[in-house]
Amino acid sequence: MIGIVGVSHKSAPVEIREKLAFERDDALVLARKILQSQYFKEVLVLSTCNRTEVYFVADGICTNGAFKVITQSLLPGDENSKNYLFQYYHREAVRHLFQVVAGLDSMVLGEYQIVSQVKSAFASAMDEKLIDKKFKRLFDKALECGKNVRTRTAMSHGAFSVSYAAVEKCYEEFPDLSDRNILLIGAGDTGELVIKNLSKKGCRNISIVNRTLGKAQELARRYNGRALPFEDMMKGIHDAEIIVTSVATKAPVFDAKLITPHLNGHERIMMIDLGVPRNIHQDVAEISRVKLLNVDDLEEVVAMNAEHKHEYLSVAEAIVEQKVSEFIDWLNVQNLKPVIANINKIVTRFFDEEMALISDSLTEDERAKYEKVNRHQAKMMRNRLVKNLKNVTDNGRVTEFVGIVNKMFEPSNEK
Repeated sequence: MIGIVGVSHKSAPVEIREKLAFERDDALVLARKILQSQYFKEVLVLSTCNRTEVYFVADGICTNGAFKVITQSLLPGDENSKNYLFQYYHREAVRHLFQVVAGLDSMVLGEYQIVSQVKSAFASAMDEKLIDKKFKRLFDKALECGKNVRTRTAMSHGAFSVSYAAVEKCYEEFPDLSDRNILLIGAGDTGELVIKNLSKKGCRNISIVNRTLGKAQELARRYNGRALPFEDMMKGIHDAEIIVTSVATKAPVFDAKLITPHLNGHERIMMIDLGVPRNIHQDVAEISRVKLLNVDDLEEVVAMNAEHKHEYLSVAEAIVEQKVSEFIDWLNVQNLKPVIANINKIVTRFFDEEMALISDSLTEDERAKYEKVNRHQAKMMRNRLVKNLKNVTDNGRVTEFVGIVNKMFEPSNEK
């Protein structure tokens, strides 16, 4: 079976999602841990600010059993958080992945950043040999599906990520946004999207702080900003009226006690935390001049942006369903291949043994005629068995029956 267990912005608030946020190496450790179970054959972990999802191929285990193994690895001893997990299996799992890659399950409908995130998770799993034939095909089809949706609809036009929504929120708070002092903490993909959208708004006073100064300097060069060493972050906070963070960290970068002495006399300061886990401690919201938002607080802007895109949803969903069916048809064929191969082995061996029993008593002409009849009968038997196999298993869809029939025809069961 193919399955997914995870959380997203739809199923869990940020305080739950941050418990399950994994950087690349941690995601690979989790995948290897799950693969230690004999039932799991392929595992891929996708972790972004809005979702953490474990994709897996498993055999010989029921859905409840698979869910238990995954949850014990994800949230050992945390029974309350398990209530936020969702699970999909078989066709529903495939559909969910295709919707994710197409941007239909994102906070910002049609956002494109998820594509690079899926590609990165896929590449890591490939490099570490955590996935095989089924997932290679599955994720190739998912990326193909996402490309088709974006090509045939205007779904990705407008907002491309929560970074866009963050800038819109800043503009809502400060109509004279281009004149404000802005500090961007984090120069990764999300940070780059933030400064790109700020630049489109005409913002000129942007400082960038990043642990790797070179990345901050590169962004600053491209968008006419100013790079600061990470150790000068508080100097940047002192000047800033708007602070946007997007840092990969397991603990807040700062809290109220740390930054209060460094705040300037600005009448109001907006802070937008795009990190999961959160970069800014929640107690910063208690500072009277500060308005603190996290990714979940951007949903209002996101919803407004999504309204004009709903006209494309029916087309996008139709594309998804078509691509899901194509993959499921391929998967069903793969399910039947081992059984058909075993049927061929059994039938061939049976008629070869029959031929061997009488071969010595036949003339050369009789042997040739008998072999011709033998091959015809073997073909008829194979065709009948394969036809019955497809009927009983609904062309490979009923995997439980596929497994049973395969056991019946395994060479080890031959007498």
